Amino acid sequence: MATVKEVLDLAIEVELIGLAHRVFWAISKGLVTLNDPSERLDTIDYDEKVIGDIVERNFLQIGKIKLYIIETHHPDIYAFYYCENALEAHSLHQEMFREVPKRLTNASHLMTKIFHFNETGDSQILYFQRKQVVSYPYYLGHARAGERWLYRGGVVRDDLQ
Repeated sequence: MATVKEVLDLAIEVELIGLAHRVFWAISKGLVTLNDPSERLDTIDYDEKVIGDIVERNFLQIGKIKLYIIETHHPDIYAFYYCENALEAHSLHQEMFREVPKRLTNASHLMTKIFHFNETGDSQILYFQRKQVVSYPYYLGHARAGERWLYRGGVVRDDLQ
């Protein structure tokens, strides 16, 4: 049986902003405790207006760090960054690679995908990999279009599949 804390932790981790703030509100009002079974959340009469305001302010600061991809000047090669905004990704890319990006895209839809990291040999869903990052903005690596191998330093090797 899951606890309220486990539901809150998961909602924050996978950026379910509405659910996370809803559970936070219930805890802050003393309607549940962290150790209560999660089923208790189904019995609460929620104040939707107040919760909506909390979600709008994003009190828990969920989803601030996004995934951006930059199309490089090498055909079908993209650089991946965790940043708060596109300007950070653009600036970091220019600083690291002395290259003006061709195109920059918010790629948050890729956060649920498994990527393989050549540097460590690990394979992880990007949501969970992001938790290991200490500071932002952060360069993840480069990848070929349509592939899920991330290579650090812009080196994308043909011999790895």
